[in-house]
Amino acid sequence: MRHHEGGLPDRLVRAGVTVREAEVLWAVAERLRNREIAERLHVSVRTVESHIAALLRKLDAPDRAALAETGARLRRSARAGSALPAPLTSLVGRAEETSELLALLGSHRLVTLIGPGGVGKTRLALHVAESAGAESAGAESAGATALADRFSGGVRMADLAPVEPESVGDTFARALGVVPEPGWPLRDIMREVAAVSGCLLLADNCEHVVAEAAEIVADLLGAGGALRVLATSREPLGIPGEVAYQVPALPLPAPDASERAESIAHYDAVRLFVDRAAAASPGFALTDAVAPAVAALCRRLDGLPLAIELAASRLRTFGPLELVEHLDRRFELLSAGARTAPPRHRALRSTIDWSYRLLDDGERALFERLGVFPADFDLAAIESACGGENLGGEAVITLLPRLVDKSLVSTAGRGTGRYRLLETIRAYAAHRLAGSGREPDARGRHAAHYLAFAEQAAERLRTSEQRVWLDRMTTEQPNLHAALAHAVSTGDVESAWRLIAALQRFWDVTGRRRDAHTWVRQALAVADPPATPAVVAGLTEACLILDSRDARAAFDLARKAASLAAGLDGLTRARAARAVGTSATWIRPELVAPALREALAGFGDEHPWDSALTMQGLAITTADLDRALQWGRDSAAFFRRAGDQICAANTLYIMAQRSMSAGVADDEVQAWLGESHALAEAAGSEADMAHAAVGFAQLAWLRGDHDRAAELMTECLPTLRRLGDRRCTGRALHMLGQRAYERQEPARAEELLRASVEAIALAGQSFVLVSAIEALAAVYAAQRRPRSAAVLLGTAHSVREAAGAHMRPRRPPDQELRHALVRILGAGPFDSAHTRGERLSPAAALRLVPLDEPPLLTTP
Repeated sequence: MRHHEGGLPDRLVRAGVTVREAEVLWAVAERLRNREIAERLHVSVRTVESHIAALLRKLDAPDRAALAETGARLRRSARAGSALPAPLTSLVGRAEETSELLALLGSHRLVTLIGPGGVGKTRLALHVAESAGAESAGAESAGATALADRFSGGVRMADLAPVEPESVGDTFARALGVVPEPGWPLRDIMREVAAVSGCLLLADNCEHVVAEAAEIVADLLGAGGALRVLATSREPLGIPGEVAYQVPALPLPAPDASERAESIAHYDAVRLFVDRAAAASPGFALTDAVAPAVAALCRRLDGLPLAIELAASRLRTFGPLELVEHLDRRFELLSAGARTAPPRHRALRSTIDWSYRLLDDGERALFERLGVFPADFDLAAIESACGGENLGGEAVITLLPRLVDKSLVSTAGRGTGRYRLLETIRAYAAHRLAGSGREPDARGRHAAHYLAFAEQAAERLRTSEQRVWLDRMTTEQPNLHAALAHAVSTGDVESAWRLIAALQRFWDVTGRRRDAHTWVRQALAVADPPATPAVVAGLTEACLILDSRDARAAFDLARKAASLAAGLDGLTRARAARAVGTSATWIRPELVAPALREALAGFGDEHPWDSALTMQGLAITTADLDRALQWGRDSAAFFRRAGDQICAANTLYIMAQRSMSAGVADDEVQAWLGESHALAEAAGSEADMAHAAVGFAQLAWLRGDHDRAAELMTECLPTLRRLGDRRCTGRALHMLGQRAYERQEPARAEELLRASVEAIALAGQSFVLVSAIEALAAVYAAQRRPRSAAVLLGTAHSVREAAGAHMRPRRPPDQELRHALVRILGAGPFDSAHTRGERLSPAAALRLVPLDEPPLLTTP
């Protein structure tokens, strides 16, 4: 889906939807009422009603529900890939390069644009990607139209500029929509997605992580799908089949050619200079009087676009001839120490150095400090991170536009209020900052600003504004992680845990759980956590994100939090108690109810959101179904009132699961699942939408429509694997394995059920785990491997007995299967195999079975 100025999708632009109407549409998609929309947008209710009437007409929607569905679908489509950043200036020249690259992408799966920094690799790649992914009606050439048809999955971007080597895989994964999940084979899942993806993947700025990027790109292309990769780097990736395309400098007038304006005006280097010069100094025109100086400038700058743009930005201060004289002096000063550098690198470095030296003291100080930002940033962040030493808020407001005017700072998008430094310039600024002696102060200020932002965002994620704040946190992710890295590297344990507490929900909802694991490990490695409320809050939030991936680690962390909280305030003790109750579910079920009730009493009426989350835990773990559902109703009611659509959706899904686990498959369960899906869609939570889809499949199975259930699970399984959802993946594989067994496909059933046990064993959820192990035992019995079946029954028995009453399968063990195995093996051998299985974990049991036993000639 293409986007236009203001970020509107094509369909809205074609329908004549205004930016304000789009804002109303997004709010309708969030299921907000007219008064709530009016309050958010600071308009009258009557104005909202007028906009909704216009939207119904323009989008041909029969009613408000259809309008909400349209809005949610468009927002979801807009998020589907990593959108290409919108260029703020026109691309001058590059028509021949664009045509060549489109042709190369049509016949090669990996094309890498190579060249020095500042030659325009990223800008050209963005233009080519936009052309390749364009809708056929808007394609710029026949080649672009053909590629648009080929790239059914659109264009996705992995920007590697702010990425460390260990995070390269995660960056590629997110570009493909894969959620990096601790303990799961990320590369395998990425290959699965790549094998069915019809997208063009733009991998930008690979040079500092070229080895890691090359390995992953080779993996993705080796999956054999239609995926194509367009990369930018200062050197080739070195992958077989790669086409390395050297991006040339812009064409220049020859030294001995005529330098009249008419003669040089068609050269792309000159055209770029004139275009940017006119923007910097309105009224500038290429005349015969200035043409020789312009030609000399472009030649001195070797036709490098970035260097030319920097020089053109100086026309407010100097004329073209003066610019040439300044550059001549600067090159003479710098050339002695840079004889071994390639000419184009010397030209760029010299131009940036020259631009820097022309700044006044205040401009230099602000420019250096902007090197602290790993990605784009807003004005508030600049004022916080770059303040001090005569750089207060007013000074920043004064100095920033001057740096923008001089092309050292760019705006990050029309109307976004965000700024950025091109990667080459950012690296230069960071180098200057490191040598200035002011880096520790700047990094400390940067970290403090984003800690405050993260804690504000964490509060907002509990309200009807959660979607807006999820977007903001996604935008600020590089800065938030830089703040965490600073806290860890400086040993600021308190700030590290405060950030982890604030980011936990963002990480969980947006599928950044591997990030969470990494930061939790790093924070624990800094020092023993001190007994403070902030640290306990961080530990308890870490438990929530660890719980569904590593129940034992979560429980151990919760006990640490409870120990530290013992002498602290009541709220801190209540949070620790909730962590213990939640994480004990799969480890020590007898501790669950007392801990959660203790937490609920501690939160009381003063902390309603925390109370509602604790009620959600009680809805999961209370053995009595009626009481569990009442906890769920109370929890969901609060989350609805607060506008927390994600928590409300999750609670409704939990209520449906509890009911279906008890064999209830009535219309109320279906209604809960329907509302859960609608709320998740409005909030943009793909994971919660997938959960609801799983629930609908389970409901179909309970109602006897096994074919429909298997069809639904088959449809959502790739999404579950891509999202890294172990528990629901285990559910899906279990159901599909059961269906294969019903169809008398034992080999397929064995494959699916083993995968189900593997997926869910670490994450917990005993009732699915027990059922999957017992079903696998039945498969081995059908394959005439009775001792393997007996071992698995022993393992299933141990898991069943260790689970709390609410976590055990409703159906008792298959006594008929047990008796049949005893008859075949004899009581002694059966007991021996069963006892052996009781001592094995599910993972160990899978490694052991099938045992080395010849299939029997008769079936049990």
